[in-house]
Amino acid sequence: MAFLEPFLLWGALAVLSPIIIHFWHQKKGKPLAWAATQWLVEKNQQQQRGLKLDNIVLLILRCLLLLVLVALLSQLVLNNLKSKTDNQPIHLVQPNALLSSNYRFELEEARKRGEKLYWMDENTEPVDELTELPAKPNFSPLLLQAAIDKRRHDEAEVHLYLLNTDGLATVPAVYVPARFQLHTMIDSSQKPRAYLATKGGQKLFVNQAGRLTTSAVLDPALKFQSAPAHTGPLRVLVQYSNQREQRTVEAALNALAEVYDLDLSIDHTPTTATPYDWVLTDQINQNSNPQTLYIVSGQSAASEAPNVRFHAYAFTPQTDERVASGQLPEWLGERLIEHYGLRVSSEPLSQQELKSLFVVASRSDRKPQTLVHNVLVLLFVVLLIAERWIALTKNA
Repeated sequence: MAFLEPFLLWGALAVLSPIIIHFWHQKKGKPLAWAATQWLVEKNQQQQRGLKLDNIVLLILRCLLLLVLVALLSQLVLNNLKSKTDNQPIHLVQPNALLSSNYRFELEEARKRGEKLYWMDENTEPVDELTELPAKPNFSPLLLQAAIDKRRHDEAEVHLYLLNTDGLATVPAVYVPARFQLHTMIDSSQKPRAYLATKGGQKLFVNQAGRLTTSAVLDPALKFQSAPAHTGPLRVLVQYSNQREQRTVEAALNALAEVYDLDLSIDHTPTTATPYDWVLTDQINQNSNPQTLYIVSGQSAASEAPNVRFHAYAFTPQTDERVASGQLPEWLGERLIEHYGLRVSSEPLSQQELKSLFVVASRSDRKPQTLVHNVLVLLFVVLLIAERWIALTKNA
């Protein structure tokens, strides 16, 4: 037996109220002289002492009324009405071959104990074989939350098996029951990071915090490619019909080069001697080089080529908010990172980030058992009717 709102049990102390009131009314009265006492029958002259049986029954009914009301408000739950299987741990597994292989022993042992295993997919399917992933092994934090809400039980412990990536943090929080365990692993088979070799032996790469940084030595805690994605100066073509836009973009490139020690060789008129690494223009080039990054402003067309980026507005303070707020160098740096693949697709979260992401929360739809609740309501109504009938009949 348990209570979902145990702090309301303090209300049971109110049972003292009818007991105190009962004895107060039964206390001995003060004798008063009365001239007509001689005409009364002798038995009516005798003062009644003690408690009548009817009053005791009424007292018991009133006390029971208060106790039943407290049980209703505290939401009484009888645990013995639940099946033992409802309290068994539940295992929710992200549909990933590497993850299921890493935790294969733990999951197989859980299956031998009769515990339930489910995939975290759209249908939250039961796990038949750990080597057979669902037909559509989709996963996202929203599917994770849906699987928890669908398969959790009030008293069951939930085990979560997840790949630790920054994709988990795309939601503000993941709400889990009070009894849960988190099992995560980092995919060490991720591709090595790319980097650029800039002037003066410096190397441009994305650090552990996800920021673009320049250093003479690569971060030893990260895994990088054996050779840089680009070495030497970046040949850049800046060609705009609007001279104000030309100067704005050139100033943004110079600021970017100064912050990250980039060696930029900027041309204003195209040459055919050497292909360009980066072209910023307001004109669509029909003969684009797949190795070159193109940023075309003032064009709202969609591009199928990953190396061509269209921008709907001209790069001027009057037309583009990024230019007005001074964020154009940062935006251009992000395009450079994407083009050379300096940023990895996913980063593991720290233990502190994981701890803050998974929030313990009770279910808002959790209610007391229907049978117990209905019995208590019926008992309360019966006691109330009986108490009122006796109180009105006996005038007590």
